[in-house]
Amino acid sequence: MFALTVQVKDIVMLELDALDREIIEVLRIDARLSARAIARQLGVAAGTVGQRVGRLEQSGAIRGYSVDVDPAVLGRPLGFVVGLQIAQGTPLDGILDELVAIPEIDEVMVVTGRWDLLVNGRVADAASLNELLTKGLWQSPSFRHSETMVVIDDRTA
Repeated sequence: MFALTVQVKDIVMLELDALDREIIEVLRIDARLSARAIARQLGVAAGTVGQRVGRLEQSGAIRGYSVDVDPAVLGRPLGFVVGLQIAQGTPLDGILDELVAIPEIDEVMVVTGRWDLLVNGRVADAASLNELLTKGLWQSPSFRHSETMVVIDDRTA
């Protein structure tokens, strides 16, 4: 049987077998399912599923559970991606903390290539995006250059 090794928190090595991967996939589709429902779906005992989920949570392989909310309902229908170049030598920790504290920003990724950071987020409209850029991101002393892309459609795995 093939086992996938996952490094968790740079300390614990966790062996994921086929059942662990199946449980994770079922939870990715519907994280609200009970251990009993997952067990029925996979044809195993509920106790086994409960123990596996507990081990996956405790090890950090499962980091948490979330709710997928329609951004339009929250008044943030317009998605954007900003590629940011920052000034050479700027410590990343401070910038990352500053960016994720902005309510309109959902995700910040440190990347390789043309951009130093990719910033994903959502705003109410184009005027709100303009304000976020001109009065927020572009005013940072570490800002060097950016490219903003408006999301016209998105899908999640």
